[in-house]
Amino acid sequence: MSKLKFILWLIAFFLMRNQLFAQINNALLSQEISIADSLEKKVSLSISNQNFLKNNEYYNNITTGYTLFGSLLSTQLAYQPTKNVKLQAGVFLRKDFGNSSIQSIEPLLTLKYQKNGYSFLIGNLEGNLSHRLIEPIFNYERFITNYNENGIQVKVDKKKIWSDTWINWEVMEYNKSNYQEEFAAGNSTRYHILNGTQNKLTAIFQGIVTHKGGQIDIDTNAIHSKINLALGFMYKRKLKGFFTEWNTQNYYTIYKELAAPASVAISKGSGFYLNSEVKTKYHIYANMSYWSGKNYLASRGGDLFQSMSSVYAQNKVTEKNRQLLFVRLGYQKQIFENFNVDVRFEPYIDLINNFFEHSYSIYVTYKKDFHLFNEKSKLKN
Repeated sequence: MSKLKFILWLIAFFLMRNQLFAQINNALLSQEISIADSLEKKVSLSISNQNFLKNNEYYNNITTGYTLFGSLLSTQLAYQPTKNVKLQAGVFLRKDFGNSSIQSIEPLLTLKYQKNGYSFLIGNLEGNLSHRLIEPIFNYERFITNYNENGIQVKVDKKKIWSDTWINWEVMEYNKSNYQEEFAAGNSTRYHILNGTQNKLTAIFQGIVTHKGGQIDIDTNAIHSKINLALGFMYKRKLKGFFTEWNTQNYYTIYKELAAPASVAISKGSGFYLNSEVKTKYHIYANMSYWSGKNYLASRGGDLFQSMSSVYAQNKVTEKNRQLLFVRLGYQKQIFENFNVDVRFEPYIDLINNFFEHSYSIYVTYKKDFHLFNEKSKLKN
């Protein structure tokens, strides 16, 4: 029996027994903007602090190891003039430990309209991990390195469907700019086929189009656009006792160049991403993920899933076939109101090159909205 067949047989065996340790739950790190009837005519101060340590102990040809260690802080004033509209503005800071200067300072400005399960945002988006994308399409480290997304977003949150459509305008060009404009447009949709209290079955579609180009710059590089798609499903089942939930998520992914320079070596590819997870009553979870990719590239995807080396690699190499097996252990808990801890240990095996590597991470977050005053009472004074 070949190595691949053995691994697939092992995964199928555990799946049938419902004991296989999926796609990581990033809900504690998401960036949603709350709107509530009780906040109408009120001014509040919103504070979001996320502290991170992500250490990649990698020594492979696709990407080498590095450490992300620091703190993110968003401080914003928010005003809700009606029960459906919220305005907020503030500043974002990123501070890397071991660096005396601030790594990033950015202004924040968002208008959000929400009604009957639909919402529209312009400005800073509910982005990054809030899109609920899988790692082969979206690198989770962008939560640290590219925290803010700016543009337009339309979301649907109904009983049967959850959907997020957005344009993230990443680089704005101007007349005679010596660089190209860059943006990413995406959609993430989940349709609940079965949505019971014990069992849930969800069909999932995800896609991102990325583009570099423009017409008014003086950059001579060719236009470059690509698309990444994922089709899949998720099944969840509630359990009783020590194990509280078992779920599986499985996807088929597609990569294709829409417009590319002649130097692009790989123009299309695909992959399979199989996941399953078990959660315990002690907030500990374990999951197993299997990735099989052929000629797969994703400009916003996780480095390990690529068929070409990342910017961190020592040498530029191509591995057309990638087969990885992840076994992840984690602990996620709200320690007290608004204060969360997320600890992860993520070893993996490269099944083609026969080596074992790992990463580990710690995220400590605090998010809270502080009520300052009501508009009416303030006007009376």
